[in-house]
Amino acid sequence: MTRLRAVAILLITLSTPGWGQAPAGDTLEGLTSKARDAISQNAYESAVKLLTEAKTRFPSSPRASLALADLYYDKELYPLALSEYREAETRGATDFATLTQISRCYGKLNQEKKSIEYLMRILKEYPDSADTIDDLGWMYFKTHQLDKGEQVLLSGIKRLGMQRGIAMTLGTVYSGMNRYDKSKEYYEKSVNDAIRAGDRSFAAIAYYNLSLLEHNFFHYNSALRFTEESIAMEDRPSGHLARGELLQSRMDFDAAEQEYQNGYDKDTTPLSKVNLAILYQKFGRLDLARRYAEEVLGSRDLAWLANYGTDLTRHYKDMHELLSSIYQGLAQREFRRPTTGPFDRVSALVTAARYRAIAWYHDQHFHLYSLEAGTQYLDQGDEEDAWWEFYKGNEGYAEVALKYLGMARALETKRTPHAAPFYTSEEGKVRHSPALLEQALPVFDPFWEREPTAETLLTLIPILRGEKHAGRRREAIAELYGINPGALPQAGIGLPLQLEFGGSGWRWMERGLTKRFLKRSGSDCGPGMRYTLRITAESDGGVRWSATDTATAITIRSGKVAAGGGILARSARVVKTILEELYSIH
Repeated sequence: MTRLRAVAILLITLSTPGWGQAPAGDTLEGLTSKARDAISQNAYESAVKLLTEAKTRFPSSPRASLALADLYYDKELYPLALSEYREAETRGATDFATLTQISRCYGKLNQEKKSIEYLMRILKEYPDSADTIDDLGWMYFKTHQLDKGEQVLLSGIKRLGMQRGIAMTLGTVYSGMNRYDKSKEYYEKSVNDAIRAGDRSFAAIAYYNLSLLEHNFFHYNSALRFTEESIAMEDRPSGHLARGELLQSRMDFDAAEQEYQNGYDKDTTPLSKVNLAILYQKFGRLDLARRYAEEVLGSRDLAWLANYGTDLTRHYKDMHELLSSIYQGLAQREFRRPTTGPFDRVSALVTAARYRAIAWYHDQHFHLYSLEAGTQYLDQGDEEDAWWEFYKGNEGYAEVALKYLGMARALETKRTPHAAPFYTSEEGKVRHSPALLEQALPVFDPFWEREPTAETLLTLIPILRGEKHAGRRREAIAELYGINPGALPQAGIGLPLQLEFGGSGWRWMERGLTKRFLKRSGSDCGPGMRYTLRITAESDGGVRWSATDTATAITIRSGKVAAGGGILARSARVVKTILEELYSIH
């Protein structure tokens, strides 16, 4: 239930007789009993009135505050719940359950340091609470205090024996430390214990974490196998999202979209929307990407972050980076679209400028959040992640960016040599070096790493300028098109086209407009190009077209545009239709 819906329910005035009416002689037990009855009938406003009355009449007792807090917590109204739990604490409720709920409220509100304070207090009084040890270890992970997390979790295992919850959290802490062997060891211990106990839901989560670990260390086949194990144990959204990310790395759009949609159908968090937005952005479905990304960024309900390995800073960083890319693509699309006259052209330019301004806004926020994240990592001694975030935060300052990139590279490639081409590609991007980018391309896994291959080609193509590099540029465009047609138009890149006009009735002005619109879209147009675009005027006034790869003689796209309109309008419509189909994902 969303927060807005919960608030609405609590504010509905119900007219059920008897509820909300508290005779002067009612006892505390009587009032709380009536409140329980009201809650059982979804009469939440009446319950709130009864419990508020009980608080007033019996100020020395925490019972009414606790009942109110539990109601608010169940309805995901965490600020209200926290206020009531804290009030109950002042009235003497310092038991394990109350203090635990306070710590969890702080966690849901992304106030991790406050949550840690309460968890440490609980653990001091209840040192054998496995749940508290687990929660504290998780909060240390969330705040990048990995050494403290390891210490408290290992101490818990030593004192209480192997507990699958503690073991899984310890695996996550070791993953954050980039200690692959130890992380895998404890994840597998947690899986085995869950399977022995018949806890399939827990095993599904543990297998999901194992898949993330394997993916982070470029063990793609193992990662895919563990997503299958996770889904087989329990069909949870997380397994589908992890599987979708692996399929996306292969640039298998249809399969990745299906996995994300499978996750979306079951997900109560925005994670599926984020994954879909990233996928749609990469493949050029920018309007869908923008809708999902802006919904997530605009959401005020961020309690879901408590259960995931991210925090507010990194969440906002990632969303601003995504929206910056989306709006840059929208600006390119609007700037280069065929227009039907001067007013339409001016409108396109104004819209493109507006999109560029929005992209700049998100880009600035992305860099600021990157620097903040880097500082947080550095404060806790995590240098590798800190240097990477400082690199991203300083991308506009080449010398500074390269310094941090080199520092991050030295640490990561020492433990994972396969990371080297990713760093070579990043260095080539900063230096605008075709040689470095070309050096990275053949090292990427041709099956699993088509995504970084496409990103490297996207960086390479714009810096291959002039006749000297024209051949390689066109070859690189063909390579990128083969991986992801949707990447081209949002980067202002078009296929190299040899134009052929068939049929009668073509006027020289119409041919010229068609060629001009295609060149505006980013295409080189001339004889001997890799792709042939044949546009044929038919007797009914419509236009039939086909695009052929001359190297293979295979028709890659074709279609028909309806008749109608003047020369300018028809030329714009024909080219717009061709471009939409030519770069669509099939």
